[in-house]
Amino acid sequence: MITTIDKSFLDFAEKEIKNQMLTFLKRPMEEIEVERLAKEVVKKIDWDNSALMHKGLSWIAKKYLEQMEMQS
Repeated sequence: MITTIDKSFLDFAEKEIKNQMLTFLKRPMEEIEVERLAKEVVKKIDWDNSALMHKGLSWIAKKYLEQMEMQS
């Protein structure tokens, strides 16, 4: 099944992921950088993956930050 996601939903997802990242960050980061990361995450999300979508945007944000910290 191919899902069509409109711009308003993507904007919502970016805002929600940004807010979640600000909550989960373990080190200080400029808000503009967090916005850039949120846009990057939204572009990578497989919206058709029901298992991933079941986890939710906060889980996605948290896992992305965890992976980022492991790579640095």
